[in-house]
Amino acid sequence: MLIDGRIVAISDEQGRSGREQLELPADFFLVEATQLLHHNTGSGWVQIPLPRGFLVAAYENLNGHRRYGVVDINKQLSI
Repeated sequence: MLIDGRIVAISDEQGRSGREQLELPADFFLVEATQLLHHNTGSGWVQIPLPRGFLVAAYENLNGHRRYGVVDINKQLSI
């Protein structure tokens, strides 16, 4: 997966964990991510670097519906 211009390997387990953290149904898949949170302050945009392991992730289903959220990509799946 391309994250901020770098190729990063994301396992299926990490993608499922992120989906679980955002409480998304199983038909959503990780399509893109960034380590920068973009924020409009009202007087301009700022980029806020997230701590290591955290991503702003975009998940999408086959109908094209997207959901965004910040996930801990290294968090273990709950069993």
